[in-house]
Amino acid sequence: TTVSLLAGIALAVGGFLTAATLPDPAIALNALLQGWRQFASVTSLPPSQVEAIIADVWTVAAAFSGYAGSWSHFLPIITLPILTLLWWIFFGIVAFGVARAMGGQGSLNATMGASALIVAPLVFHVAAIVPFAGVSGMMVSIWGMLIGYRAIHISHELTWRSAAWATVIVYLAALVALLLVTLAFSAGYAAGGYQ
Repeated sequence: TTVSLLAGIALAVGGFLTAATLPDPAIALNALLQGWRQFASVTSLPPSQVEAIIADVWTVAAAFSGYAGSWSHFLPIITLPILTLLWWIFFGIVAFGVARAMGGQGSLNATMGASALIVAPLVFHVAAIVPFAGVSGMMVSIWGMLIGYRAIHISHELTWRSAAWATVIVYLAALVALLLVTLAFSAGYAAGGYQ
């Protein structure tokens, strides 16, 4: 969690410095809505409904990205370590189950210990302390996936193909879980959202 905490601090400071160099969020939203009105006049789409959706999405995006200012810049300091811990637990438990189902011999402790290294690539997020600088999220994800593969391969003494499939299955399980959570939130938003 130390690596994710350092990455979260760097993301928070970098986000604050980046937001300080950007135009006022109200001006950016106004420009976005004006562009939408021009697009809607050409395509004859109902502008009022879409403007309401854009305003709602903008409010949430500005708050969570830190663009709106306030305390939202500090969210990565809290969320990144928590999400990293949850991902490690999810990865370790699911990888253990999948690897054992594929004939692996490793213990849960060995799997959790070896898979703890999947957070190591997060150290590159420290570069985000510089405004408008960052690391490719895809690079960090793929590197973490390769570390996860190696953790399964070593801790369960599987063949490279079985370990690769076990790793892919863990990521597919995570994708399905994220999809279900997204669908649940979308259904809640469509039903009227939080009131």
